[in-house]
Amino acid sequence: MNARLVAFSGFVTAFVGAEIGFIAANLLPCPYTSQMYQNLEQKYAIIGAVAGLLIGSSQEMIRELKQEQDAEENLLRDLNKAIHSTTDKKNY
Repeated sequence: MNARLVAFSGFVTAFVGAEIGFIAANLLPCPYTSQMYQNLEQKYAIIGAVAGLLIGSSQEMIRELKQEQDAEENLLRDLNKAIHSTTDKKNY
């Protein structure tokens, strides 16, 4: 598994998630004025970045593992064909 590619995908989607969180905070103004609702842009950006990091890294890991699994299946299929072809020749 390529750890650099997984990390890069995670960082790129974290950046995109932070942008989406920041835009969402600006497009949807909060009607409340208590201290908990202050600085929502930062909070939404952090939440978006964490979500993006998790989603991007997970998606890339799944893609990498799928490629490895496909390579192993192809190897086993080729080995099985080779075994059956030599077995068939010996039986005749």
